[in-house]
Amino acid sequence: MPDGLRYDCKRGSPQSLKRQGESALSDIWYYTDYKGQVGPVSVQQLKDVLARVSEPASVLVWRDGFAEWKRASDVPEFRAQTLSPPPLPSGQTPTWTVKWWWYIVPFISIGIGSQVGRKVMIWNSAQRRRAKQQRREGN
Repeated sequence: MPDGLRYDCKRGSPQSLKRQGESALSDIWYYTDYKGQVGPVSVQQLKDVLARVSEPASVLVWRDGFAEWKRASDVPEFRAQTLSPPPLPSGQTPTWTVKWWWYIVPFISIGIGSQVGRKVMIWNSAQRRRAKQQRREGN
């Protein structure tokens, strides 16, 4: 095995990949990650790897028949995995404004919906009744 080539038993050797239904040696791929060269892997395994990578277009890939390593975005088999939408146009992003009355909705729901809020409202009502009754008696 060449220097720098990492062999992973879970992924299998080129012979086992061929036995699993891979038809040609060109279906055996290698790629680079932060640790170095990885492979051999099948096309599907490499597509799965590209789906998990943050920048799949910049991953270097190689297979038999390539003169040199290529970016995954330059290989037709991986074009779908490397597509990303264009950036949003500036100034055309939708804006969402909050109506003024939405600011008080949480306070109302806290005041009405919770046990503490109900108790406070009952206490306030009782205080108002007492104050009203004292004013009547005082006049």
